[in-house]
Amino acid sequence: MARLRLNLFIVLFVIIGGLLLLFFSYPIAVLLLVGSSGLEEALRVRSFELALLVTIITSTIAAVASVIFGVPLAYIMSRYNFRGKSLVESLIDLPIAIPHIIVGVMIVLAFSWYVGLGPIFHRLHINVVDTILGAAMAVTYVSATYSVRVVESAISMLDPELELTAMSLGASRARTFISVVLPKIKRSIAGGALTSWARAASEAGALFIVAYEVYLGKSLVYPAPVAIYEAYVGIGIIEAAKFSAAMLVVVLGIFVLARILLEARRGSRAGLGAQA
Repeated sequence: MARLRLNLFIVLFVIIGGLLLLFFSYPIAVLLLVGSSGLEEALRVRSFELALLVTIITSTIAAVASVIFGVPLAYIMSRYNFRGKSLVESLIDLPIAIPHIIVGVMIVLAFSWYVGLGPIFHRLHINVVDTILGAAMAVTYVSATYSVRVVESAISMLDPELELTAMSLGASRARTFISVVLPKIKRSIAGGALTSWARAASEAGALFIVAYEVYLGKSLVYPAPVAIYEAYVGIGIIEAAKFSAAMLVVVLGIFVLARILLEARRGSRAGLGAQA
């Protein structure tokens, strides 16, 4: 990476880029300023604690699903050319383009008792609407793309000769993936899963349709973004700001802590490599 040298061109770009960063950070600062006075109170509201728990659970399910299903897909997309690949590429990116309210409608329809897979789910007594399962499916749909793309990019940067060499020495394709590819992309997998987790935690639109309320044990609970919307509609912007600040602190806290741990692990490995 080139070292930053100040000249008129770079100064101009720093100013322009800084304006975008200001646009990102200013609303956050205002939210925390306005909501901070009620932050502790919000985190003590039992219904909101449960709402945060629902959001963390469903987001974690989405992150795990993005790894289980996304890593194999990313590997195939990065290593092979095949007929219809451009269509598959489009399908991977499609969830980003579909309005998330429509995602909610699609999932409700796709698993209704009278359509498609719905009758099978109905016979098995598996409910999607207003359940943790439905909420997890909705947030996975809108977030898994990010994990797939991060991992796909990481695999694409690996030299295929490493795999060919391992296979020439007798390793199977599966063993080559596990022993050669996987160790080199573990950090990217973790980073992609974390990005998917954050995107899933922020989802609201699809949840309005699929899981406006869900059962957590015997309690009927709003997911956190829906709870904030209810506070805004029912009481007002200041009440919504209080709960928004609380969610922001919790979600950003988890996200930043995970990022720090990833970077620390990377740094420690780099240090061990240098010593060796």
